[in-house]
Order: sequence, then C-alpha cells, then structure tokens
Amino acid sequence: MCKRAERVIARFKESIFSIIMMIMIFLPGVSYAASATLYETAYLEYPQNSYIVGIAEVPKTDNPYNDKRVAEVLARLDIAKQIKVRIKSESIDRQCEGTTYRTFQDQGACRSEFSAIVEETVDEFLAGSRIVKHGEKENFVFVIAVLKRKGAAENLDEMTGYAVDNAKEELKKAEMGDTSSLKKAEKAYKKAVVLDKEKEIVEGVKSKASTAFDNLGKEIVNLKEKEAKAEEK
Repeated sequence: MCKRAERVIARFKESIFSIIMMIMIFLPGVSYAASATLYETAYLEYPQNSYIVGIAEVPKTDNPYNDKRVAEVLARLDIAKQIKVRIKSESIDRQCEGTTYRTFQDQGACRSEFSAIVEETVDEFLAGSRIVKHGEKENFVFVIAVLKRKGAAENLDEMTGYAVDNAKEELKKAEMGDTSSLKKAEKAYKKAVVLDKEKEIVEGVKSKASTAFDNLGKEIVNLKEKEAKAEEK
C-alpha cells in the first residue's frame, strides 16, 4: 500500500477514535440502532448487490454539529459491524482448521488472533465509505453511509497482494537463516488470509486463492517445524 493511502487510513482511524470517545463521554447508554424502514429506503437507492449500507440514529442535543459527527461515525461503524459479524461467524472457525490452524498454538489462540486481525483490517478499508445522506426524524438525527462493493473489493485485493508479497519476501529471508523473518512472514500470511475472506464477503464471490494460501501456509509450517527440531538438538 502506498504511503499516501496509509496516511489517509491513519487520519481516518484517529477521527473515528476521537468521535467514539465523545460518544462515550456525552451520550452514555443510548441505543443507535436504525429502523428497518431507513434500511429499506436506502437500499432502493443503493442496491444491496452493489453497496453495503450503514445507518445511525442519534438523539438530538443542543449541539447539532456534534450530533452530525457522531451519527456519521456510527453509520460507518455500522458498515464495519456487518462485515465483522459475517466474517467472524462464517470464516474464523474454518480458518482455524487445517493448514492455517497449524500456524497457531491452539484453536483458541487461532480464533483470538484472527478476530484481532479482522478488527484491524476492516477499519483499514472502511476509509473508502462515504456519507450520502443526513436527516432528522422526530427527535433523532440520522445519517446514511455507503461502501461500494466493487471499490472495496479492489482495495482489499490490493491489500491482500501486498500482504502475500510481504509474506513471501520474509519467508525467503527466514529460509536464509533470519530467525526474526519467520514471525513476520507468519503475521503477513495471516493478514492476507483475513483480507481475502473480507474480499469474498464484500464482493459476494467465492475466492479462488485458497490453494495458493494453503501452499504458502504449508511452507511456513514446514519451516517452523524445521526450526523447532533444530532447537531441540
């Protein structure tokens, strides 16, 4: 990923963190679940096969600017939540089996680490979402955010390729005897697996990269086993 994109993502994360802190301080204990009607209306304009829609409703206060900002961040977080829920419910158990599972200490550690990677990576490509509508409904302010599936999938594809290339590069260094590179290769490999699954969910098309990931995972596992045997001697 280019440095400019990394800076944009970093600023986006900082903005989300700041608004979440304001939410926790000024609006405790409030539910932000949007009504089903808002989703139905939004998907008429932004079809579900092309967009993921996030909606948030927050109670009006005497600070309209703050209400708007809070609702915008929560609408984007609603998109993130939908993706996170799906990947955690549909993919993590499958990932913690076979070749991928063998790169972890146990299945508990596998689920825990994959969950953490999901949290990190979803926030990264969420920067591509945009706010398309502000409005008021009774005593609430609402915001609609959308993430275009095609654009997000292309971004994820680029991020996956970067992670795979990084894993392969570090694996070569590890094969040459650089002990620290094996852990870096393993980390990049796990991130690539998660990113590929996120792309599958966002795009709605089954990934064709499973064999390539299996082969890369096997290389990492084999090298880890060689290192473990060498340490035992």
